[in-house]
Amino acid sequence: MAEAGVKTPLGTFYIMVQAEAITRAGWSPGGDVKPKPKSDDAILLRLAQAQVEDYFAGRRQAFDLAIAPHGTPFQRKVWRRIAQIPWGRYETYGVLARDLDDVAAQAVGQACSRNPVGLLVPCHRVLAAGPRLGGYGGDGHIKAWLLEHEGITGIGV
Repeated sequence: MAEAGVKTPLGTFYIMVQAEAITRAGWSPGGDVKPKPKSDDAILLRLAQAQVEDYFAGRRQAFDLAIAPHGTPFQRKVWRRIAQIPWGRYETYGVLARDLDDVAAQAVGQACSRNPVGLLVPCHRVLAAGPRLGGYGGDGHIKAWLLEHEGITGIGV
């Protein structure tokens, strides 16, 4: 297993790699994430760090990384669908619910809140009806910042 942090305008973004796939990623509640000893996963970790840095520098709009988030089959189905939402676009919980065999929008929201690879699976691009920010597994400020970074403005609270 390998893990490390990346400094971003929103704080330290941590990445955990295990068995040649990213299993967790998000903002570190404690600030810095100390790198663990090198392993076979270190190459993917360095690639992920570079892609996150490029995203925040405005040089990258999509991630091309092996991810293996742990979740239920339904959660993984929701995350796969969310991963298809491109930079600068958003979907609502209700639209995703209809796309996913007409499940409840609340179920989509719950899957978003349990996304263990935030940013890489861009749950920040999923909004409540209106459109409004709605919930976010991280901090609402982070969601608003990411949307603005991607050129999405005028979203209600």
